[in-house]
Amino acid sequence: MPNDNIIQATGVHKTYDTGKVKVEALRGVDLSIQRGEMVAIMGPSGCGKTTLLNVLSGIDDVTAGQVIIDGTSIHHMSDKECTRYRAEKMGFVFQAFNLLPVLSAVENGELPLLVAGVKLGEARRRALEAMALVGLAGEDQKRPLELSGGQQPRVTIARALVTEPAIVWADEPTGTL
Repeated sequence: MPNDNIIQATGVHKTYDTGKVKVEALRGVDLSIQRGEMVAIMGPSGCGKTTLLNVLSGIDDVTAGQVIIDGTSIHHMSDKECTRYRAEKMGFVFQAFNLLPVLSAVENGELPLLVAGVKLGEARRRALEAMALVGLAGEDQKRPLELSGGQQPRVTIARALVTEPAIVWADEPTGTL
């Protein structure tokens, strides 16, 4: 049977050196996630959930070990290559929504598509579809500060889904819903 892992982590370690103390955030993490599988990482505050997400997605480097995403070892890429790879393959829902306050909800949703070179009309159509998918049809022209605390994370979720990524990383996505 062929290996259908979209994410494979082997012996992953992450250590932060503050100059005064070394903090081992991750120690020997082994993880396999199949294509189409939904996985939740749970644990108390400060146990390394966000660090694990950042390391697995290539936002942060591993101290030791290996992460392979869809057959590609991401930690051997340059920063530029890894950024492009994330943009093409991944969607992100961060704890801090990272919505641009000067843009409308739909414009925030269009951003990943425009960065990827999708024409404005197509980007608008797809962003509006994603907004409707998360229950925000009709709210698309509002700026983030005009949206409720429950609507803002849904814009972020729509933005993460708009590119139809192979992987969606969500860091506490329901915390404010």
